[in-house]
Amino acid sequence: TKEKHATFTPGPWVAMGKAVYTESDNPTREILWGGHNTRSASDEEKKANARLIAAAPEMYEQCKLFEKVLSELVLMDEADIENRNKLREVLAKVEGETV
Repeated sequence: TKEKHATFTPGPWVAMGKAVYTESDNPTREILWGGHNTRSASDEEKKANARLIAAAPEMYEQCKLFEKVLSELVLMDEADIENRNKLREVLAKVEGETV
């Protein structure tokens, strides 16, 4: 099968305060800065959001790996196909596919 690739900025990403940067470019590129939120959020919430967003590329790669493991377990009747399908739906959203 053809390997799918999301089109987001390649990781790794790193959170620095309220901002998220990529280390894959030289110089580093800003991905997100928490100072432009349209709703009021505390600095702590902005920093927490930045940490979550910075982990996105790694979480995506782990989800792809987990989908492969779940698919094997489904074939062996050791996992619920619905959970695997939900994971596939999430990956499709990340990859820009309609579900």
